[in-house]
Amino acid sequence: MIDVLASMPTWIGIVISMLIASLTGLAVYYLSYRLISPHLTENLKDGVSDLFRVLGTLVGLMLSLSFSDVLIEYRAVADAVEREVMTISDLHADLHRFDGPATREARANLVAYTESIIRDEWPSLADDQLSDVAGALKTKLVDSVLELEPANRQQEQVLTRISAGIDVLSDYRLTRLDSALAGPPVFISLIFVGLLITMALFGKYSPQRSLLGLVSLYTSFVGLVLYLMLAMSDPFQGGLGVETDTLERLLEHMRGVG
Repeated sequence: MIDVLASMPTWIGIVISMLIASLTGLAVYYLSYRLISPHLTENLKDGVSDLFRVLGTLVGLMLSLSFSDVLIEYRAVADAVEREVMTISDLHADLHRFDGPATREARANLVAYTESIIRDEWPSLADDQLSDVAGALKTKLVDSVLELEPANRQQEQVLTRISAGIDVLSDYRLTRLDSALAGPPVFISLIFVGLLITMALFGKYSPQRSLLGLVSLYTSFVGLVLYLMLAMSDPFQGGLGVETDTLERLLEHMRGVG
């Protein structure tokens, strides 16, 4: 169910998540009202009210902390993509600086690898795996760099920079894989359970139009936040996934430069 929601267009996933949370919350509220209303006393009402306030505060706190944590992880992936773009750009420039004619094959392999990240790697990451095509092109890039032989001190220094950049690209691939394999935060399940318990405590109040409207708004908002957390916890699929726009612009630039 979580994977299905995450793979849907954003607005459809939001609407479905809000409906699920709202309908589930209302169902629990009605069931609770039917069960506990005949047995409510004044003392019990006071105890339920105290518990309701404490649990509502706890759910809100967990929701805010979990959302902040997911947002930080999402931004870390987006920032890693930006740094990878800069690394590829620097590699392309350094290959030119080393020796334009001698590094023509290496530059072509770098362009092909960058295109494969966009066309092959991103769809594969949506299925929690790296692309074999991108991996093979990465190996060709490494082999073409290993064939370079510096003719002077300056080329030795540039080649050192190039080799370091190749290693960094490998680190970024592993970072993407780690992010793709990361599951939804465990707190999402706890928050949803807390929401249902909160709705059960609403059973002390008799159904009224205004109360039902407030309950629907509350549960719908929680459903919205839970969907955003689910969508951002898998940053390589869905409408909220990390985009490849900067990689595509860099690819066009490298093709133009040659």
